[in-house]
Amino acid sequence: MEKISKQVLAAVAAGSLWWPPGQVAAAVDTEGVASMQQEIESLRQRLVVMEKKLAQAEKKEGAGGKKEKKQEPKLLWSGSAKTGYMYDDKKAGKFKAEIRLNALTKVDGKYDVGLGVKFKSTSAEPVAGKYPAEKNKIKLDQAYVGRSFGPVQIKAGVQNVALGEGLWLSKASVNQLTVKYVMDKYGSLYAGYGRDSQDYLVNDVNKQEPPTRSRLLKFVQFQHEFSQDNYLGIYYGTQQPERYLGIFGRIEQNGKWGGMAEYICDLNRDKFGREHGYGYDSFGNAEITKGMLLGVNYGKAKKKGTCGISLEYLNVDQNLFMNDNYTAWDDCLSEDGFKGGGMVFDYAASDHTKLSLQRYWGDTKPSAANRKGGTGSSLTKEGRGFTYLKFTAKF
Repeated sequence: MEKISKQVLAAVAAGSLWWPPGQVAAAVDTEGVASMQQEIESLRQRLVVMEKKLAQAEKKEGAGGKKEKKQEPKLLWSGSAKTGYMYDDKKAGKFKAEIRLNALTKVDGKYDVGLGVKFKSTSAEPVAGKYPAEKNKIKLDQAYVGRSFGPVQIKAGVQNVALGEGLWLSKASVNQLTVKYVMDKYGSLYAGYGRDSQDYLVNDVNKQEPPTRSRLLKFVQFQHEFSQDNYLGIYYGTQQPERYLGIFGRIEQNGKWGGMAEYICDLNRDKFGREHGYGYDSFGNAEITKGMLLGVNYGKAKKKGTCGISLEYLNVDQNLFMNDNYTAWDDCLSEDGFKGGGMVFDYAASDHTKLSLQRYWGDTKPSAANRKGGTGSSLTKEGRGFTYLKFTAKF
């Protein structure tokens, strides 16, 4: 305030220097020194009032600028729908339809909340005079809360979990506490602890037996990224009582050619009979079971008019899995094993729709040491091939 008042007085004084001497003298004689002092005091008081108003306005504006605006949660919807027809080597046909609805929102700008529901319908054609039951089911795919702390992301609840290329584990509706730590632009750690999915088996009114129990599921995975879509990784996990150790990798060249591989072994040698969906139908082989997946691909069906083709080879021992509910290759894999190959052709009908044709050839891979119920006869090798035509739309 004093600084501004001095500047005003200096301006008045400087201005007076430009007045002609005669006029200055006349002004002094006419108005007098007292009159000039009164005007200067009045001007000073006005400046004081203006400075106070300016300070109040600046204080109010500063407080308003620092105040964080309340972020209203925004709900983002996504999902997919697919329908298709599958025909296997046993001349059995199935009509399949499925729709997923997912919702994601961010609460208070910190917490991610996800919800997903899956609706599935399967209608099988009669085979050898038998009429399979219609299946119309609903499943909770996702229901989790997550938060990120810099390079660490934590999720708790029902969520999607995938390891490697999905030979062992690629599943939604898994109840887990997961932590992902991005170490740098090349390496990441992913770990989880909880229960596996009960899938559709719980409360199945078509079976006169207690519901299937979920199993303890825990894992840790390390993945090293060489570049986008080029990586190598290793994981270890347990799905009670199974203990898996696996390695995997993928490579992409020029955005067209690519390849992927995964090798897994189950270190659990203690196989036992099935009871209420828990255990093995055939057992007796105490050796470590193994599985391998190899694949090559050319092109990708992403934008309208583009297409892609991939060739795959699988060699999976019997009892590598207790059931086929968790592998991404559940259409051809089961606890009976599988050895064979497949071809997948995809065509993008639009930017968000895709037509796919899958054809797999192969046989089950039973072990001669495994017996039905532990004491019965061993399983014989059976053909397990199928053709699957499906249409998928994502939104």
